Amino acid sequence: MISGIIQGSGKGPVMFIIFIDDLAKLLERHGITAKLFADDVKIYCEISDAGDSVCLQKALDIVAN
Repeated sequence: MISGIIQGSGKGPVMFIIFIDDLAKLLERHGITAKLFADDVKIYCEISDAGDSVCLQKALDIVAN
């Protein structure tokens, strides 16, 4: 294996938490609530005007990148 972590290793979950934690912190800085469980991410915010929908789209773009 040239790179990565072998599935089932003890390092796998720790590496995933380190990787996904950056995403949660980045979303929080943009005012988006993120809920993380295992390998799932749920993002949401209250949409009360057009500006809020732009904020949610920005969060989706962050996740895509």
